[in-house]
Parts: sequence; structure tokens; C-alpha cells
Amino acid sequence: MNDVASLAGVSRGSVSNYINGRSNRPEIKLKIEKAIKELHYIPNATARALKTSRSNYVVFILPTVNTPFFSELTYYIQRQLNNFGYKMILCNSNSDYIEEIEYIEMANTQKVAGVITMSYSDISNLISPTIALVSIEKNISKNFPTIISDNYTGARLGAEQLHKRGLKKILFVSKLPIKDVSETRQQGFMDYCQENNLHYDMILAEDKKDFIEDYDRFIAQHLIGGKFEFDGIFSDTDEYASDFWHLLMKHNVSVPNDVQIIGFDAAKIYPRQPVFLSAIRQPIEEIAIISVYKLLDQIDGNPIAENDLITRLPMSFKEGITTL
Repeated sequence: MNDVASLAGVSRGSVSNYINGRSNRPEIKLKIEKAIKELHYIPNATARALKTSRSNYVVFILPTVNTPFFSELTYYIQRQLNNFGYKMILCNSNSDYIEEIEYIEMANTQKVAGVITMSYSDISNLISPTIALVSIEKNISKNFPTIISDNYTGARLGAEQLHKRGLKKILFVSKLPIKDVSETRQQGFMDYCQENNLHYDMILAEDKKDFIEDYDRFIAQHLIGGKFEFDGIFSDTDEYASDFWHLLMKHNVSVPNDVQIIGFDAAKIYPRQPVFLSAIRQPIEEIAIISVYKLLDQIDGNPIAENDLITRLPMSFKEGITTL
């Protein structure tokens, strides 16, 4: 900091103000920025946190980054945190309860500003009541805000879209165990079908490495004269919907002419990616923005009103090439 101050021709206090986010006159700020760039100076964030008792690190825990939905969510969370001067520590738990515990303990003991988590485990007893935390999809406890996509209504929308297309026999595709979010989506699908007298069935693959073999056998068993018994498919994830789509093509079943398919998430692998799979779209960017706002409210000491603890966001339908 002394070197920066000397090169910029300003006081050490001005450099300290700049590093710690306090105000300086515009001309002084420009001199400091030029000196920092020339000297390749990197502020020590840990030392700054010790001095100010305030960290600019936020821990983001999620089950995996190996799906378009989680990758897109990670991107928007990081971008939103950066807008407010925070850095993200990404913790990939691999849906492992033990790993989640380790990350929570790290967040409790280290001087982080807060935690955003997308945990499907029961971690309520692990969270310090003094930490700033936001949960996505699963309500951890009444002490912390939760951001939830309206999965039940989203699944009803998926069934409705198939119904509107005049389809008579619809298949729900997923994998065991059905719980939490998947259970909500399954219930929304079933309720719509029952209320509208739609014939439906389910294929829930075994939880094993080669689970798509269950899908393949199901298709083979329900081919009548080369024609698949069902004319509509709804899945609680894009992943399983895509698996089923490719298996149908392997059995020479035409999509969408013979069978129409709707998935769930409509996340993109890259920003310009065209929509291939028709799907229910989660508002991923909005989830990230609201999650960060709720976290910053806690960091700034603003209490969360009881009626504002759960934010439920609406979903939409995105048309791809798997429906007509």
C-alpha cells in the first residue's frame, strides 16, 4: 500500500480508503487505479477481513455443477455477487451429506460473509443462527429465507401443454427415489391428469449407474407394431427427458410426430444455444438475483419479515422441437 501511495502521489490513507471501498475524489481514485495496475498489486482479502471484521467471500453450496441448470445458476450467482463486490467460493457437494457438513462447518468457522445453499439434506442443526444464509429450493428452517420455483404449478403446466396438443396417453419419466422437488413435480403432473381425466402412467428407473436400461426395456415392452403406446411424455428433468428422446429414436419412434416430449428446467449449456427440448423453464437468473438480495439484507443486519421468508417464483413453457 505504501508503494501504491508513493507511485500515485497520494496518501496511504487514500489508498486504504480505495481498498476498503470508502470514498475518494475521482481524480485520486484514477491515480490509485493506475498505480495498482502498474505495480500488479493484489489486496490481501483475508487481512482486510480481519481488520474490518467483514469478509467479501460468500460460500455457494450445490449438489453438482455437471448439469446445465446448476452451471447456469452458478454463473448468475457469481455475476450477481460480483456486482456487489463479493467473491464466490463454489462448493460442489456431489449430493454427499458428509461433504455438505464439511462445507457448512467451514462456513461457520471461517470468516465468510454468508452462505447460499442448494442442499437436499437436513442441515438445519448445523447452521449457526448468526450466519447470513439463503436456501434455494429446500426450506432449511424458519430462520432463513428460501427461494423456490413453483414446481407444482410448473409440472401442471407441462401436463397442460401436452393436453392442449390433444395427446391421449401420457407417460411421466423420472428416477427413484422420488422426493422433495421431484415429488412436488410428480404430484403436480398427477393432479392435472386426474382432474382432466387424462390417461397416464409412470416409469421410475432404479437408482443405479445403468438406470437408462430401465427406460430402454420399458420402451421395448410398449412397442406395438413399431408404434410406442404413449403419445406424450413429461419428465421432471431435462436430463431424463433427453435420455428418453434418444432411446425412442433408437427404436425408430419419431419425435415429435409420434411422441411429443416436455422436460423440466430449459437450462442452456451456452448463451446462444437454441431450444431443442420443449421444457418448463425455471427463472434461473431471477433465482440468483433474489437469493443475493436476500443474503445482502442479512449481511447488512436487516431482519427478514416472517411473511417474506419464502419466495415462490412462477415458471414458463419454452417451445422446442420435441412438441408440435
